[in-house]
Amino acid sequence: PRSAPASGGGNPAFLFGRKVMMLAGRDVAENGQGNFFLTIIKDVISGTILGVFFLMILIFLDFRNVVQLGSARAFRRAAFELMTDPETVKTIEESIDVKFIPLDVHTSMTDEIARNRDKVKNNTGLKQHGEDMVKKTAELDGLKKEYAEWMAKGNEAFGLDKWCGGCKGGWGNCNARVKYLVDTYHTSEIQAKVDIMKSGKCITG
Repeated sequence: PRSAPASGGGNPAFLFGRKVMMLAGRDVAENGQGNFFLTIIKDVISGTILGVFFLMILIFLDFRNVVQLGSARAFRRAAFELMTDPETVKTIEESIDVKFIPLDVHTSMTDEIARNRDKVKNNTGLKQHGEDMVKKTAELDGLKKEYAEWMAKGNEAFGLDKWCGGCKGGWGNCNARVKYLVDTYHTSEIQAKVDIMKSGKCITG
C-alpha cells in the first residue's frame, strides 16, 4: 500500500528540512559504534544554514510588509549602513579591484559614451568642415597668386622690378636705407625706393 503524503506538500523549505533530517538520521544509524563527531559537525552546519535561510525569509517578509518584525528591520538597517559605509566600500573595492560608483553617475557616463559614439558615426559635420577648409585654402592660394601678379605689374610700372636691395648705396645696404626712411620719416616703402632709384642708386644692371 502507498503511504500517505507527508505534511507540508511541495513546500521547498519543508522538503529541504526533511532531507537534512533524513541525512542526519542515516548518519546516526551508520555510526552505531558511538562515533558521532562527524554527525555533530553536520548538525551544526545544517543548523547554521537553516538559521540563515529562515532569517533571510523573515527579512524578506518584513521588507514586503507581510510581517512586522522590529529586529528584522533593525538588522536590515544595520546591514545597509554597513554596506554604505565609506571605509567598508573602500575595503571591498581594494580587495576585489573594482570601483563602485552611484547609479546616476553610471547612467551619465553611459549616456555620454553613447553620444560620443553617435558623433563618431555621424561625421557629416566634420566632413563638411574638411570640404570648407579645402575650398578656403584654394581661394587663398588664388588670392596669393593674384596679389603676386599685381605686385609684379606695379613694380614694373614704377620700375621697382630693377630694385637691388642688397646693393650698396653709400649708406650701406639699400634695403636698410629704405627701412631707415620708413621708420624715421614715415615714408612709404614704394616712395622710398622710387626716390632712391631716381638718384641712380640701388638699380640692377
